[in-house]
Amino acid sequence: MAFFFTSPIGLGHITRDIAILEKMPELASTVDLTMITGLKAYELVSTYPKNRLEKINLQFYDLYKPPDFFISNGVLKNNFVWLLLYLWYYNRSKTLAKNLLLISSHYEKSQSNLVISDEDFASISVAKDTDKPRIFITDILNTRFIESKMLSGVESFLNNIMSKLMQSCNCVIVPELGDNKDNIIYVGPIVREILTSRTELRRRFSLSRKTILITTGGTNAGKYLSKKVLEVLLVLIRRFDFDLILSFPYELHVSGFEDHAFRNIGFVPNIHEYIFAVDLVISLAGKSTIDECSIYGTPGIFIPIKNHFEQEERALKFGFSYDDINRLEEIIEEYLSSIGARKKYNVKNGAMQAAQIISEYLNE
Repeated sequence: MAFFFTSPIGLGHITRDIAILEKMPELASTVDLTMITGLKAYELVSTYPKNRLEKINLQFYDLYKPPDFFISNGVLKNNFVWLLLYLWYYNRSKTLAKNLLLISSHYEKSQSNLVISDEDFASISVAKDTDKPRIFITDILNTRFIESKMLSGVESFLNNIMSKLMQSCNCVIVPELGDNKDNIIYVGPIVREILTSRTELRRRFSLSRKTILITTGGTNAGKYLSKKVLEVLLVLIRRFDFDLILSFPYELHVSGFEDHAFRNIGFVPNIHEYIFAVDLVISLAGKSTIDECSIYGTPGIFIPIKNHFEQEERALKFGFSYDDINRLEEIIEEYLSSIGARKKYNVKNGAMQAAQIISEYLNE
């Protein structure tokens, strides 16, 4: 038995964890896992096609409720307040994880439950205190949310604790390219495998023309970007021939767009198949979307949330910044003029290697 604690802050954690789970039946005859997550991450795994995970004895629970980021017009604000709320959430999560592990140890008469954590530090802390084997999955080795020198000392203190927790793990899996060091293993981007041809997916999704997909995750954080893009496409649709798909979990109205057909598919568990099938993706600079575009070969425009250090750094690698939101028409027009080119980066999918690492610990 193993516990898989997945951070529900964003959808990048759960999508890469599903990618790993899909590979594990190839490595072990029996896989028993209890997954703890919450919010849209729970919705994603609980509605995921059963045939993709049918060989895993997987139970999942909607238990985590982290604080929302404070985002206004695409700008992250009140970072220090969010950090304080996160500490409250962290302490509650520790109590929850401790109770779960204690109950499991009592009924199974075993102290060796493996704890796998995707950026859920609470469970790793409890696993360390109870001396359980633990694997940590993360693409962040330190945070930089606080810009104020006066308040950044708090974040430095927390980064130090985070570093010590990672050093205590049996293994740290990093879904990036890099050189292994100590207990840190770089496996490359982890994305879900596409089992259907692009031609078949386009037929299934009724995509006959060049198609743009706007996708900004499972929260309201991308509403500002989605509205801006729709406003720009309302102008460009007069000069370019394309279909438009919006993946947004809520209704979104843009004045003047009522006369033009576009589909809002809402929150769907197979968004990665849409990313593979379309011709252009416009998104926030979330890791999972960028990694999927890179490995599937789909061109993408990635506008980060301002002051979100992860997204800003990630977007910069692809030549984008928050300020590009003011020149979207120019950028999108350039892509529409040359749409059709698909470029796969020379990066392998790290899902199998991550699954192999976890399976080795499960079989001990």
